[in-house]
Amino acid sequence: MFGNDPKIDLLPALTARAFQIMFRPMFKLQYSSPQVQFATKNVAKPTRITIPTRHGEIRALLYSPTDEDVAAQRAVGRRPPVHLILHGGAFIVRVPQQEDNVARYLASEVGGYVVVPDYDTAPKVRFPVSEEQAYDIFRWIQSAGAAHGWDGERVSVGGPSSGGKLVLTLTQMAIDAGDPLPVAISVEFGLSDPFRPNSARTSAKARPVVAPSLMDLTRSTYFKGADPRSPLTAPLRYDRLAEFPPTLILTAEHDTLRHEMNELADELAAKGVPVTHREFAGVDHGFTHVKPVEVAREAITMIGDLLRRTYA
Repeated sequence: MFGNDPKIDLLPALTARAFQIMFRPMFKLQYSSPQVQFATKNVAKPTRITIPTRHGEIRALLYSPTDEDVAAQRAVGRRPPVHLILHGGAFIVRVPQQEDNVARYLASEVGGYVVVPDYDTAPKVRFPVSEEQAYDIFRWIQSAGAAHGWDGERVSVGGPSSGGKLVLTLTQMAIDAGDPLPVAISVEFGLSDPFRPNSARTSAKARPVVAPSLMDLTRSTYFKGADPRSPLTAPLRYDRLAEFPPTLILTAEHDTLRHEMNELADELAAKGVPVTHREFAGVDHGFTHVKPVEVAREAITMIGDLLRRTYA
Protein backbone atom coordinates (compact mmCIF):
# COMPACT_ATOMS: atom_id res chain seq x y z
CA MET A 1 0.00 0.00 0.00
CA PHE A 2 2.89 2.35 0.71
CA GLY A 3 5.54 3.62 -1.68
CA ASN A 4 5.05 6.28 -4.32
CA ASP A 5 5.17 6.14 -8.11
CA PRO A 6 8.59 7.66 -8.89
CA LYS A 7 7.17 9.96 -11.59
CA ILE A 8 4.91 11.76 -9.10
CA ASP A 9 6.69 14.77 -7.62
CA LEU A 10 7.38 14.69 -3.89
CA LEU A 11 5.15 17.59 -2.78
CA PRO A 12 1.99 16.36 -4.56
CA ALA A 13 2.73 12.84 -3.28
CA LEU A 14 2.99 14.09 0.31
CA THR A 15 -0.20 16.12 -0.13
CA ALA A 16 -2.00 13.03 -1.41
CA ARG A 17 -0.80 11.01 1.57
CA ALA A 18 -2.08 13.73 3.90
CA PHE A 19 -5.44 13.66 2.12
CA GLN A 20 -5.64 9.89 2.61
CA ILE A 21 -5.00 10.31 6.34
CA MET A 22 -7.50 13.15 6.71
CA PHE A 23 -10.27 11.37 4.82
CA ARG A 24 -10.72 8.52 7.30
CA PRO A 25 -11.92 10.64 10.23
CA MET A 26 -13.88 12.85 7.81
CA PHE A 27 -15.61 9.73 6.49
CA LYS A 28 -16.62 8.67 9.99
CA LEU A 29 -17.94 12.13 10.82
CA GLN A 30 -19.69 13.03 7.55
CA TYR A 31 -20.25 9.99 5.35
CA SER A 32 -21.27 7.10 7.61
CA SER A 33 -24.47 8.30 9.28
CA PRO A 34 -27.01 5.57 10.10
CA GLN A 35 -29.64 7.94 8.70
CA VAL A 36 -28.51 7.09 5.15
CA GLN A 37 -28.70 3.33 5.70
CA PHE A 38 -31.83 2.23 3.84
CA ALA A 39 -31.57 -1.57 3.80
CA THR A 40 -34.71 -3.20 5.21
CA LYS A 41 -33.20 -6.68 5.68
CA ASN A 42 -30.47 -7.87 7.99
CA VAL A 43 -27.53 -8.05 5.61
CA ALA A 44 -24.51 -9.71 7.20
CA LYS A 45 -21.17 -8.01 7.72
CA PRO A 46 -19.17 -8.17 4.47
CA THR A 47 -16.55 -10.86 4.08
CA ARG A 48 -13.08 -10.08 2.76
CA ILE A 49 -11.89 -11.66 -0.45
CA THR A 50 -8.86 -11.26 -2.69
CA ILE A 51 -9.06 -10.73 -6.44
CA PRO A 52 -6.21 -11.23 -8.93
CA THR A 53 -5.34 -8.42 -11.33
CA ARG A 54 -2.46 -7.76 -13.73
CA HIS A 55 -1.04 -5.46 -11.02
CA GLY A 56 -1.24 -8.04 -8.25
CA GLU A 57 -3.91 -9.22 -5.85
CA ILE A 58 -6.21 -6.69 -4.22
CA ARG A 59 -8.59 -6.98 -1.31
CA ALA A 60 -12.32 -6.47 -1.61
CA LEU A 61 -15.45 -6.44 0.53
CA LEU A 62 -18.14 -8.93 -0.46
CA TYR A 63 -21.72 -8.24 0.63
CA SER A 64 -24.10 -11.19 0.32
CA PRO A 65 -27.89 -11.27 -0.07
CA THR A 66 -29.92 -12.95 2.64
CA ASP A 67 -30.17 -16.73 2.69
CA GLU A 68 -33.89 -16.37 1.94
CA ASP A 69 -33.21 -14.31 -1.20
CA VAL A 70 -30.58 -16.75 -2.40
CA ALA A 71 -32.97 -19.68 -1.87
CA ALA A 72 -35.80 -17.87 -3.67
CA GLN A 73 -33.65 -17.29 -6.74
CA ARG A 74 -32.30 -20.83 -6.76
CA ALA A 75 -35.87 -22.12 -6.55
CA VAL A 76 -36.53 -20.64 -9.99
CA GLY A 77 -33.26 -21.93 -11.44
CA ARG A 78 -31.17 -18.77 -11.10
CA ARG A 79 -28.21 -17.61 -9.07
CA PRO A 80 -28.13 -14.09 -7.61
CA PRO A 81 -26.68 -11.31 -9.78
CA VAL A 82 -23.66 -9.30 -8.68
CA HIS A 83 -22.91 -5.57 -8.64
CA LEU A 84 -19.39 -4.15 -8.64
CA ILE A 85 -19.00 -0.81 -6.84
CA LEU A 86 -15.85 1.22 -7.50
CA HIS A 87 -15.59 3.71 -4.65
CA GLY A 88 -14.68 7.37 -5.03
CA GLY A 89 -11.97 9.53 -3.54
CA ALA A 90 -10.23 11.65 -6.21
CA PHE A 91 -8.14 8.65 -7.34
CA ILE A 92 -6.32 9.00 -4.01
CA VAL A 93 -8.55 7.75 -1.17
CA ARG A 94 -8.64 4.03 -0.33
CA VAL A 95 -11.71 3.55 1.87
CA PRO A 96 -14.07 1.03 0.24
CA GLN A 97 -16.16 1.09 3.44
CA GLN A 98 -17.57 4.45 2.33
CA GLU A 99 -19.91 2.55 0.01
CA ASP A 100 -21.42 0.49 2.84
CA ASN A 101 -24.86 2.12 2.72
CA VAL A 102 -25.22 1.61 -1.04
CA ALA A 103 -23.86 -1.95 -0.91
CA ARG A 104 -26.16 -2.97 1.94
CA TYR A 105 -29.17 -1.49 0.22
CA LEU A 106 -28.51 -3.34 -3.02
CA ALA A 107 -27.81 -6.65 -1.27
CA SER A 108 -31.00 -6.21 0.75
CA GLU A 109 -33.46 -4.75 -1.73
CA VAL A 110 -32.19 -6.21 -5.03
CA GLY A 111 -31.05 -9.54 -3.62
CA GLY A 112 -27.64 -9.65 -5.26
CA TYR A 113 -24.02 -9.87 -4.23
CA VAL A 114 -22.03 -6.65 -4.08
CA VAL A 115 -18.24 -6.43 -4.49
CA VAL A 116 -16.39 -3.31 -3.31
CA PRO A 117 -12.65 -3.53 -4.09
CA ASP A 118 -9.77 -1.65 -2.49
CA TYR A 119 -8.04 -0.82 -5.77
CA ASP A 120 -4.70 0.99 -5.90
CA THR A 121 -4.61 4.78 -6.05
CA ALA A 122 -2.15 7.68 -6.16
CA PRO A 123 0.47 8.35 -5.04
CA LYS A 124 1.29 4.62 -5.13
CA VAL A 125 0.22 4.35 -8.78
CA ARG A 126 -0.69 6.52 -11.75
CA PHE A 127 -3.12 6.25 -14.65
CA PRO A 128 -4.11 3.74 -15.99
CA VAL A 129 -3.45 1.30 -13.11
CA SER A 130 -6.80 1.83 -11.35
CA GLU A 131 -8.66 1.46 -14.66
CA GLU A 132 -6.82 -1.75 -15.50
CA GLN A 133 -7.46 -3.18 -12.05
CA ALA A 134 -11.15 -2.26 -12.30
CA TYR A 135 -11.43 -4.03 -15.64
CA ASP A 136 -9.60 -7.11 -14.36
CA ILE A 137 -11.90 -7.23 -11.32
CA PHE A 138 -14.96 -7.02 -13.56
CA ARG A 139 -13.70 -9.86 -15.75
CA TRP A 140 -12.86 -11.94 -12.67
CA ILE A 141 -16.40 -11.47 -11.32
CA GLN A 142 -17.80 -12.69 -14.62
CA SER A 143 -15.65 -15.82 -14.47
CA ALA A 144 -15.98 -16.58 -10.74
CA GLY A 145 -19.72 -17.18 -10.53
CA ALA A 146 -19.52 -20.95 -10.08
CA ALA A 147 -17.00 -20.61 -7.22
CA HIS A 148 -18.90 -17.89 -5.37
CA GLY A 149 -22.51 -18.69 -6.17
CA TRP A 150 -23.45 -15.69 -8.27
CA ASP A 151 -24.57 -15.32 -11.86
CA GLY A 152 -21.54 -14.28 -13.91
CA GLU A 153 -23.77 -13.27 -16.80
CA ARG A 154 -25.70 -10.73 -14.72
CA VAL A 155 -22.94 -8.37 -13.61
CA SER A 156 -23.52 -4.64 -13.28
CA VAL A 157 -21.05 -1.91 -12.35
CA GLY A 158 -21.44 1.40 -10.56
CA GLY A 159 -19.55 4.02 -8.66
CA PRO A 160 -19.43 7.59 -7.43
CA SER A 161 -16.97 10.37 -8.22
CA SER A 162 -13.62 8.95 -9.40
CA GLY A 163 -15.15 5.49 -9.18
CA GLY A 164 -17.69 6.62 -11.76
CA LYS A 165 -14.87 7.47 -14.16
CA LEU A 166 -13.48 3.96 -13.65
CA VAL A 167 -16.94 2.56 -14.45
CA LEU A 168 -16.96 4.42 -17.76
CA THR A 169 -13.44 3.39 -18.72
CA LEU A 170 -14.05 -0.23 -17.70
CA THR A 171 -17.00 -0.26 -20.08
CA GLN A 172 -14.86 1.20 -22.87
CA MET A 173 -12.24 -1.49 -22.30
CA ALA A 174 -14.88 -4.22 -22.55
CA ILE A 175 -16.24 -2.75 -25.78
CA ASP A 176 -12.78 -2.42 -27.32
CA ALA A 177 -11.86 -5.99 -26.32
CA GLY A 178 -15.14 -7.44 -27.63
CA ASP A 179 -15.86 -8.86 -24.17
CA PRO A 180 -19.27 -9.16 -22.50
CA LEU A 181 -20.38 -5.79 -21.14
CA PRO A 182 -21.92 -4.96 -17.78
CA VAL A 183 -25.68 -5.45 -18.00
CA ALA A 184 -26.01 -1.88 -16.68
CA ILE A 185 -23.84 0.89 -15.28
CA SER A 186 -24.47 3.61 -12.73
CA VAL A 187 -22.39 6.75 -12.25
CA GLU A 188 -23.09 9.05 -9.31
CA PHE A 189 -21.53 12.55 -9.28
CA GLY A 190 -18.77 11.21 -11.52
CA LEU A 191 -16.40 12.80 -13.99
CA SER A 192 -15.72 12.11 -17.64
CA ASP A 193 -13.01 14.64 -18.52
CA PRO A 194 -10.37 15.02 -15.77
CA PHE A 195 -8.41 17.65 -17.69
CA ARG A 196 -11.35 20.01 -18.20
CA PRO A 197 -10.11 23.49 -17.12
CA ASN A 198 -10.95 24.53 -13.59
CA SER A 199 -12.54 27.68 -15.03
CA ALA A 200 -15.17 25.46 -16.67
CA ARG A 201 -16.09 23.81 -13.38
CA THR A 202 -18.53 26.24 -11.79
CA SER A 203 -20.71 26.10 -8.70
CA ALA A 204 -23.03 28.52 -6.93
CA LYS A 205 -21.41 27.46 -3.67
CA ALA A 206 -18.46 29.46 -2.40
CA ARG A 207 -16.73 26.28 -1.24
CA PRO A 208 -17.87 23.31 -3.31
CA VAL A 209 -16.71 19.84 -2.34
CA VAL A 210 -14.62 19.39 -5.49
CA ALA A 211 -12.57 22.55 -5.41
CA PRO A 212 -9.96 23.52 -8.04
CA SER A 213 -7.19 22.55 -5.62
CA LEU A 214 -8.51 18.98 -5.46
CA MET A 215 -8.63 18.68 -9.24
CA ASP A 216 -5.09 20.11 -9.43
CA LEU A 217 -3.92 17.46 -6.94
CA THR A 218 -5.61 14.69 -8.93
CA ARG A 219 -3.95 15.82 -12.15
CA SER A 220 -0.51 16.20 -10.54
CA THR A 221 -0.65 12.74 -8.97
CA TYR A 222 -2.84 10.08 -10.53
CA PHE A 223 -3.03 11.68 -13.99
CA LYS A 224 0.60 12.87 -14.07
CA GLY A 225 1.79 12.28 -17.63
CA ALA A 226 -1.58 11.11 -18.97
CA ASP A 227 -2.73 12.21 -22.42
CA PRO A 228 -5.66 14.62 -21.89
CA ARG A 229 -7.00 13.81 -25.36
CA SER A 230 -7.16 10.05 -24.93
CA PRO A 231 -10.66 8.55 -24.53
CA LEU A 232 -9.23 6.29 -21.81
CA THR A 233 -8.36 9.43 -19.89
CA ALA A 234 -11.56 11.29 -20.82
CA PRO A 235 -14.50 8.95 -21.55
CA LEU A 236 -16.52 11.89 -22.88
CA ARG A 237 -14.25 11.70 -25.96
CA TYR A 238 -14.91 8.00 -26.63
CA ASP A 239 -16.16 7.33 -30.17
CA ARG A 240 -18.18 4.17 -29.36
CA LEU A 241 -20.55 5.57 -26.74
CA ALA A 242 -23.46 4.18 -28.76
CA GLU A 243 -22.46 0.69 -27.60
CA PHE A 244 -22.85 1.44 -23.89
CA PRO A 245 -25.34 -0.64 -21.87
CA PRO A 246 -28.30 0.92 -19.99
CA THR A 247 -26.83 3.77 -17.99
CA LEU A 248 -27.87 5.78 -14.92
CA ILE A 249 -26.20 9.17 -14.43
CA LEU A 250 -26.90 11.12 -11.25
CA THR A 251 -25.55 14.64 -10.83
CA ALA A 252 -25.85 17.50 -8.33
CA GLU A 253 -26.74 21.15 -8.87
CA HIS A 254 -23.74 22.46 -6.92
CA ASP A 255 -21.18 19.87 -7.98
CA THR A 256 -18.35 21.27 -10.11
CA LEU A 257 -18.28 17.98 -12.04
CA ARG A 258 -21.90 18.15 -13.14
CA HIS A 259 -21.31 19.86 -16.49
CA GLU A 260 -19.27 17.07 -18.06
CA MET A 261 -21.59 14.37 -16.74
CA ASN A 262 -24.67 16.19 -17.99
CA GLU A 263 -22.94 16.44 -21.38
CA LEU A 264 -22.18 12.72 -21.29
CA ALA A 265 -25.79 11.90 -20.48
CA ASP A 266 -26.91 13.98 -23.45
CA GLU A 267 -24.35 12.31 -25.74
CA LEU A 268 -25.41 8.81 -24.70
CA ALA A 269 -29.08 9.61 -25.16
CA ALA A 270 -28.42 11.14 -28.58
CA LYS A 271 -26.69 7.93 -29.64
CA GLY A 272 -29.64 5.78 -28.59
CA VAL A 273 -28.32 4.38 -25.31
CA PRO A 274 -31.05 3.82 -22.69
CA VAL A 275 -30.12 6.56 -20.24
CA THR A 276 -31.73 7.71 -17.03
CA HIS A 277 -30.36 11.09 -15.95
CA ARG A 278 -31.29 13.07 -12.87
CA GLU A 279 -29.70 16.23 -11.51
CA PHE A 280 -30.61 16.74 -7.85
CA ALA A 281 -31.33 20.33 -6.85
CA GLY A 282 -29.71 22.03 -3.89
CA VAL A 283 -27.00 19.44 -3.20
CA ASP A 284 -23.31 18.96 -3.88
CA HIS A 285 -20.90 16.12 -4.55
CA GLY A 286 -21.38 13.07 -2.32
CA PHE A 287 -25.17 13.29 -1.94
CA THR A 288 -25.69 9.51 -1.66
CA HIS A 289 -23.84 9.55 1.68
CA VAL A 290 -25.01 12.70 3.45
CA LYS A 291 -28.11 14.67 4.36
CA PRO A 292 -30.65 15.59 3.11
CA VAL A 293 -31.77 12.04 3.74
CA GLU A 294 -34.54 12.07 1.16
CA VAL A 295 -32.11 12.94 -1.64
CA ALA A 296 -29.79 10.10 -0.61
CA ARG A 297 -32.73 7.72 -0.39
CA GLU A 298 -34.10 8.66 -3.82
CA ALA A 299 -30.69 8.42 -5.49
CA ILE A 300 -29.86 5.01 -4.02
CA THR A 301 -33.36 3.77 -4.82
CA MET A 302 -32.80 4.79 -8.44
CA ILE A 303 -29.67 2.62 -8.54
CA GLY A 304 -31.69 -0.31 -7.21
CA ASP A 305 -34.47 0.29 -9.73
CA LEU A 306 -31.97 0.24 -12.62
CA LEU A 307 -30.47 -3.05 -11.46
CA ARG A 308 -33.84 -4.73 -10.92
CA ARG A 309 -34.89 -3.82 -14.48
CA THR A 310 -31.70 -5.07 -16.08
CA TYR A 311 -31.36 -8.21 -13.96
CA ALA A 312 -34.90 -9.34 -14.83
